[in-house]
Amino acid sequence: MKWPNGAQCAAILTYDLDAELMWYNSYPHTPGYIARGQYGAFVGTPRILTLMEKYKIPATFFVPGANAEKYPDLIKQMHDEGHEVAHHGYLHEYVSKLEEKEEREMLQKGMDAIEKVIGKKPEGYRSPAADFSENSLALFEEFGFLYDSSMMKDDFNPYPLTDYNPDSRIVEIPFSWDLDDAPYFQFLFKPYRGGLAAPTRVFEIWSAEFNAAYEQGGVFTLCMHPQIIGRAHRMQLLEDLIQFIRGYPDVWFTTCVDAAKACRSVWDQQS
Repeated sequence: MKWPNGAQCAAILTYDLDAELMWYNSYPHTPGYIARGQYGAFVGTPRILTLMEKYKIPATFFVPGANAEKYPDLIKQMHDEGHEVAHHGYLHEYVSKLEEKEEREMLQKGMDAIEKVIGKKPEGYRSPAADFSENSLALFEEFGFLYDSSMMKDDFNPYPLTDYNPDSRIVEIPFSWDLDDAPYFQFLFKPYRGGLAAPTRVFEIWSAEFNAAYEQGGVFTLCMHPQIIGRAHRMQLLEDLIQFIRGYPDVWFTTCVDAAKACRSVWDQQS
């Protein structure tokens, strides 16, 4: 991929601000789970914004519409500090289980909620379930999304989402569970998932993945959640990773939307 200004690799730090909604579809609506989600809004996200400001790195925050309504000042702060605010459903719904009418409604409500807070429509989307329905791609075209970041058909190379429409120009910024903090760190009682991995183990994996992305001239897209990565010792992991990446020449720290625009520009030149 030919990145702007001669960059060898694009690096994108993304955060899914699920807050309480992370737990609503599968876990009890009890004070313990609610507090875990609130931690992401009240502690994790401010720590993340401080770290991004320290290194002058723009990030992409995927925000469910209901959280834009609940935490408007926080979402506006993200936008005002130069970060991208993108679409992450409305209630962190399981998209693959929705009928077309329901999915369209969730997309519209999520888009309206974000636009009301930041004054512009989100240009990109990440599925809350890392999955689509058979109607999703047509709806993305209808809603005018520039990109999606939910699929795993490639690792470091963005590609057009042509599965249902061979003429689609929607850019897929690849997602991967390998580059997601939840599988490594998130502790669950039921179904039991150990989580709580040592940051040193995760640094070893993520740094190796970045090295591969750099060698291929691709995009390194890290998916994190403020209630998970926002713990103090994991924030140190993230800062160590940022410093590691900054040690490579010609790395472009960017947002999903700007990476997607760069891809579109290259594809247009090739067509």
